[in-house]
Amino acid sequence: MAHVRIQGPIKPKISTMPRNKSEASQQLELYKLITEQQRIQKELKFMEQRTQQLKNRLMVLGHQIESTEQNIQDLRQANPGFPKMIYHSKPAAVQSSNFQAFDLEY
Repeated sequence: MAHVRIQGPIKPKISTMPRNKSEASQQLELYKLITEQQRIQKELKFMEQRTQQLKNRLMVLGHQIESTEQNIQDLRQANPGFPKMIYHSKPAAVQSSNFQAFDLEY
């Protein structure tokens, strides 16, 4: 699993040379602030879209898991003499290793 790095607050860009206080310098400052605001708004919109895509995928996976588990149950009932493998699923936050445990009944 990829490591997620927690970032601190976003710091504004600074100029190396302080500008004189004039209307032109204030117009430039306004332009830079608006540009940064628009960039951040676009990034937030992209993140919201990506979050929705991930939620949709999780929902599809949940349905597929339920369907597959039901298929397994149906197959167990159809073949009662076949050895059963029981998969114990845990939430991702609870799993402490990359191993998945299962029981094999004879």
